[in-house]
Amino acid sequence: MPNGIMKSYPSISRSTGQSFRAIPNAVIFEKLDGSLVRVEWMGPKNSWTKFGTKERLLDPSDPVFGIVPVIFRQHWEEPLSRIATDQRWERGVFFFEFWGPNSFAGNHEPEDPKGLTLIDVAIHKRGIMGPRNFLEIFDGKVAVPNLVGVRNWSREFVEEVWRGEVEGASFEGVVGKAGSGHHLIMAKAKTRAWIERLKTVFDPKEAERLANS
Repeated sequence: MPNGIMKSYPSISRSTGQSFRAIPNAVIFEKLDGSLVRVEWMGPKNSWTKFGTKERLLDPSDPVFGIVPVIFRQHWEEPLSRIATDQRWERGVFFFEFWGPNSFAGNHEPEDPKGLTLIDVAIHKRGIMGPRNFLEIFDGKVAVPNLVGVRNWSREFVEEVWRGEVEGASFEGVVGKAGSGHHLIMAKAKTRAWIERLKTVFDPKEAERLANS
């Protein structure tokens, strides 16, 4: 089924070269190393109607992602239903990182325990929630990425991430966000250590694609 059936997650540019954009007072989160999945909320009566990966609706028989609805029903449905109902959201798409302790660059070890971490929420007709509002509503109630802090997203900061000098950054790096809805700005920066590991796991062409993804 086409991706447009459920709202897609926007591509986040890696801050390098000509694609760099400064972001004053960006809210910085650790970058979780997993795969993006989506769950759609259709109000208290219809509840959680659709599940999807980044690119397609989810097939329950999928050998990697088929467990996502199970994890969601067990750990997420009740608290998110309560929050969405309290906020009076009629419709929205919740974006998660699906990952395990040994997940790397979108590959997941079959024997690893898997979990979900909420990374963003798009409310119908409002767009993706701004990072400050996101933290206000969800932080401390459900699992969200660790907050690194509020920093000016500059070339100097991206270089610090690259060198592994930013406290709270993950092995992969960080994501910076500012604004909300149609004015939301997002960027990501990766560590040299993560990029170097790519080169040992994948062939050069695939490593380059993943480094820029």
